[in-house]
Amino acid sequence: MLYFFIKTTKKLSIFLGGILFSFLASTPALAQLSIEEINSIARQTTVLIAPALTPELRQELEENRNNPLRKSGIWHPGSGVIIAKKGNKYYVLTVAHNFLQRHLDNKHYWQKLGGKPYYGIRTYDGKIHIIKDVNDGRGCPLKGSPKLTVLVRFGCRDRFILNTNIVDYTVGTDQVRGIDLAIVIFESKKNYTVAPLGDSRQVNLSDRIYISGWPDPEREKDPQTGRCRERVARRQRRLAWGPVRGKINADPQHQGYSIFYTDETAAGMSGGPVFDSNGRVVGSHGLGSRNKPLCGGNLEAGNEIESSSDTDGISGGDSLDFNKLQKRYSSGQNVNYFQSLVKEFDFSLAFRRELPDAEVIKAGITPIKNLKVASSSGQVEFDTSEDVFDDPNDVVDDIYELYKFELKNMIRDCPSGGSGSVLLDNNGCE
Repeated sequence: MLYFFIKTTKKLSIFLGGILFSFLASTPALAQLSIEEINSIARQTTVLIAPALTPELRQELEENRNNPLRKSGIWHPGSGVIIAKKGNKYYVLTVAHNFLQRHLDNKHYWQKLGGKPYYGIRTYDGKIHIIKDVNDGRGCPLKGSPKLTVLVRFGCRDRFILNTNIVDYTVGTDQVRGIDLAIVIFESKKNYTVAPLGDSRQVNLSDRIYISGWPDPEREKDPQTGRCRERVARRQRRLAWGPVRGKINADPQHQGYSIFYTDETAAGMSGGPVFDSNGRVVGSHGLGSRNKPLCGGNLEAGNEIESSSDTDGISGGDSLDFNKLQKRYSSGQNVNYFQSLVKEFDFSLAFRRELPDAEVIKAGITPIKNLKVASSSGQVEFDTSEDVFDDPNDVVDDIYELYKFELKNMIRDCPSGGSGSVLLDNNGCE
């Protein structure tokens, strides 16, 4: 099944009390895509984001692996989605917490490049696009207004003492200040697919949404031992899906999170796109639930929540609703709120609305065999044969080798794009 539009134009004239009312309905009704088609769009537009694997970060990685007692900063994984293009520049929507302030500030990590941090973005063709001088100089909490440079942050992440803006790497915990959204820009002469943006207002309770991203295996439980996996070099992009369980208005008080859903996401998928059933991006995934129910555990009936004034997804919000929803479900930003920020700061970005051509979607198809779509059973099913698909055609065999590179290779590249290598990481289990 390939997407199509059903265009209906109806004009009804009714004469009532001497007044003629004309009703014209011309909004296209969109056909739902198959999971394979949504996965094709996700595969071609989802990217992997991380800081370069410098010798200093490699040492931290080895020393701190899966040790939650260590407070120093190590690698953290991240995902994103290409949402705009201007010339050779590609604009990736992600979450701000993928960029740790202590990474941006620690010049020791980047001493071979004059103390300036360099990151890499992996596109679906396996190429790593190096972006240099990523630090926007705004600190955390953020100072000043965002500028459309290599990194645009609407929020930031650092190790704060709880309920304060005091950073203390010895006793603080990682927290986000501001709106957990960011744009990161890379350059390439290649023609990459740009994901179409949808309308998050059209996403209703119980609608199925789809999240694409690169989970970190170390943050998942080993089915044999029940513990966090040890260091795993292989990475595989995942498409997870589930029903929308709640919607509230986006509010900076809650870092902008406003769409809540049941799904099989994992650490490393933060910043990945949230698609509707029509294959359009309606959000950016960023948070797992605080206490996801165990697999097979029952969900409470009738606990769906929707804001009564979700007209534009920009104002309002209910703290009680947010806390209740965040404890139970994963959550994402809504794309309408993101677009309001782009407009507020006068960033001239043109977003795609129409789906990629049928030929483009067909070219990225990965057949999904024996797929059983999860039913509305009232349970957290999390059956990997039912509500998650790890794409065998979107794999990094050894991320540690792929993402470490010699400085001479990086210097040879253009200032904010090209091929090279970097790495991602997280510690602990979600």
